[in-house]
Amino acid sequence: MRQPLRLKVTPVPIRPDFGPDPIRAQHINQRMHVELGRSLRLVVDACKNRLRLDFSTLEQQCTALEAGTTFAPTAFAFYFDAVFALIENDEERATNSMQRLAQEKALAAGQAIGALDSSTRGLCYKNRMSDSMRSDLSLHTPDPETTSAFVKRYQAAMDLLDQAAPRLAGEIRAIVHEVVGVTGGPNDKGEFHGGSHYQLWGALFLNAALHTDRIEMVEVLAHESAHSLLFGFCTHEPLTLNEDSELFDSPLRADPRPMDGIYHATYVSARMHWAMQQLLQSELLAEEERERARRALERDRDNFEAGYQVVDAHGVLTDLGSNLMSNARAYIDATHQ
Repeated sequence: MRQPLRLKVTPVPIRPDFGPDPIRAQHINQRMHVELGRSLRLVVDACKNRLRLDFSTLEQQCTALEAGTTFAPTAFAFYFDAVFALIENDEERATNSMQRLAQEKALAAGQAIGALDSSTRGLCYKNRMSDSMRSDLSLHTPDPETTSAFVKRYQAAMDLLDQAAPRLAGEIRAIVHEVVGVTGGPNDKGEFHGGSHYQLWGALFLNAALHTDRIEMVEVLAHESAHSLLFGFCTHEPLTLNEDSELFDSPLRADPRPMDGIYHATYVSARMHWAMQQLLQSELLAEEERERARRALERDRDNFEAGYQVVDAHGVLTDLGSNLMSNARAYIDATHQ
């Protein structure tokens, strides 16, 4: 039986360097859980004279999280549910969320890869992701054949990264604990390609019917894991200070987006470019794969440049946001001198 993943808590500065770094990613993952534990302890203390709960178990959860123990993404979701319910004075919903959180167990080391299901965990994932998606998109469980093919493609892409870009492979494994295959619905007016949610730290969702070769799978992994990485950077400071009501053209979306979304799209385009560059510098691709990687490389650079113009012209960046974007800009410039 695999043992729970427990990391010794040590204060380590999280450097904003552009390139993937598995050690930094481990510290980011650790920090996310430590911060959850600290916040949860404040909530538990505030609930002791308000709710009827198993406080001894919740105290143990706090202690484990504060020690850097990795928990499932649902632990974060149930925490947020409880906090929002308490703010709204919905004590019944808060009690239910805290009880669910008390049942969460430390997560075994390694990545889980599978399909969205109808369990409590699966319903939590579906509801949380759906709340952040366009209303004309939906998430469903892929059939077994689609799921099996998806898992094989994911493993093939990670095997390729292990050889061509081991730092990215290590970073992905450090911050993505569960890869969830989904499909869209018959009435959707678009396609869900992939996504993550800051309230589901450690989960990454991919359309199991898309990304049909290992080049596409590597690119979407570089894309979606970079979103998670940015979430992890922002435990103490946001990336941008623009109001969410301000909307701008996005390089990766047809609809206008808030600056934070533009920033994310721009940064992850540079990370996708980095991944394609690593593949092309290796000798692991067939000529057909190299051509697809070259096309993706050019597309990713164009998307970065389009997004960077918007961020540079309109973004009100924090020090963190400025440093991260400056390092992405420096990487792109260095590769096209």
